[in-house]
Formats: sequence, structure tokens, C-alpha cells
Amino acid sequence: MPNANGPGTTATPTVSRRKWGGMVFFKVEEIIFEVPRYRFSESSEVFETMFDLPPGSEGNVEGRDEGHPIVLEGYQAAHFDALLKVLYPTPDNLISGAFKLEKEEWIGVLNLSTRWSMKKIRKHAIDELSKISLDLVEKVVLAREHKVAKWFRDGVNELVSEHPIRPLAELKSRLGIETACALLWIQAQRPRERKEEDFAIGLCSLGCPSCFKTVFQTPQTSWCCGRSISVEDYSAIHLLNGTSGTFTYSANRIQINLNLTSLRCSSCSDSYPIYPHARLINPLHQNRALAPELNVSEVLKEEIASYESWDD
Repeated sequence: MPNANGPGTTATPTVSRRKWGGMVFFKVEEIIFEVPRYRFSESSEVFETMFDLPPGSEGNVEGRDEGHPIVLEGYQAAHFDALLKVLYPTPDNLISGAFKLEKEEWIGVLNLSTRWSMKKIRKHAIDELSKISLDLVEKVVLAREHKVAKWFRDGVNELVSEHPIRPLAELKSRLGIETACALLWIQAQRPRERKEEDFAIGLCSLGCPSCFKTVFQTPQTSWCCGRSISVEDYSAIHLLNGTSGTFTYSANRIQINLNLTSLRCSSCSDSYPIYPHARLINPLHQNRALAPELNVSEVLKEEIASYESWDD
């Protein structure tokens, strides 16, 4: 046998004594669940405190046996069962490294982990649901129900970016009249969206077809809606798809001889006939949707802030 202090000593593994805490019985929708109680204590201060409560006046301890379960009123048995799958994974789960839960099961896990302050499990449920394609209105509804700031912010941003926006009846019935009005107001503040296939350009891209010098040196005002347009504002005007002209290609730019009736104001979509002809002399900028992040954050800042506190 090797000397404990000599060469060739085999290290003795450290074994920590885990207190399993026995079994606990829960009753959810008339179904009795019997589970080891230690995971509930480890994962939730709510249950840790509950399990430390002294017995009642008659000496009864809720959860000690099937005849005296902890009754969870107002909860769904399917949600509770899904949570147990996460708290007590099977060997197959551990080997594969994944929980094979359906979307509705993850929603149930998120619901209970939020209500019972199971922070690690809540975060994991959010991560898993974020991998699933959610309808935009559903994303906002779930964000509100379970206090998920990122889903709420992203969902609202994407909703106001839709064209056309959802019917008022749908927004009002699922999000409430106040939020529906806020979304419509936010979208109304944005310049009208261009089609994906349109080209976005700036006034600084327009040059004289004879001498190639930039035509516009100072900001201009749209003749149709009065919008002030800076020379480097690539969101103010765009070139319609299908516009005909003479194209000249070089290493870093495309030059196009065109008629300015092909240009459209992004605010009102009317034509922009300032000069009869011009040449695009600077590289075309890729068309981008105008992000409404600032408006959403401003209009709904109090609600967003209330959800962000849940992730602190």
C-alpha cells in the first residue's frame, strides 16, 4: 500500500456531503408530484424559505407526504412538469447536453422560474426560447408576461418596422389600446420605408454629367413635403428599382447617367425633379431600414426599464 506521504501517493478524492433534504409532495391541478426537495431549495429562495417554516398549530408539515402536499393554486400541471424536466434531467439529457422541450414547455419553465425567482433557470429558458421563431406580437406578449426587456424592445422595434403595420384590431386586442396607439404613433414619425430593391443615395452622390463636379454643396429642401435634406443624408432620397441609364463601372464606384425623375423623396415618395439630368459619382449605399430604436426607447422607456430590473 503506498505511503500516504511518500512517492506514488494516490490522491483521495474530496467528497462533499450533500444534504438531499428528503422528498416533497406538490399538488398542481389535482395531480400529485413527488420529487427530491433539494433542487427547489437550491434554485429558489421562495422554496428555501417555505421549507424552513415551522409546522402548523396541529403539527402538520405541508409537503411531507401524499396526504399533505404543498398545494400550488393558480399554476398549470404541464408547466410544473416541464420545470421538473429541467430541475431533474435524465441521464439521456446529461449525455446529449440538451433538454428536448417543446416551445410551450419552455414557456412554462419561463413562467414558473420567473414567479419563483429561479434566476439561472429563467435565463436558460429565455436563451432557449430566443432560438425559436416567435410571432412579433407573441414576442411582445411573452415579454410583458415574463418581464423580458430584450424581447419587448426587439418585438416593438420589429412591429413598427413592418409595412403595412398590423391591423389596429389585432394590436388592440393582444397588446392593449395604449400600446397599439403608441406603436402607430412611433411608425407615423418615421420616413416612409423604401422597397428592399430600391437604391439609397445622397445628394453628395449627384454630379454634373459634363464636369463630374458635385451638384449639391449645401442642404436642400424637398419640394413636395418640405423636408430638409443634408447632402450626406442617405435616407432622404432613393433611386427606384428598374431605372434605366448609362452605367460606368470602376474599382470602387458605379457611375450612372440618369434623369432625376427616377429619384424619390423617402418621406412622401414623390419624385424629386430638381435638375433634368445628373450623374451618380459616388458609391451607392446599401439600403437600410430606418431603425426606430430611439423612438421606442423614448416612448416606452418606463416599461422597458421595469423589465430590465429583472435581469440585474
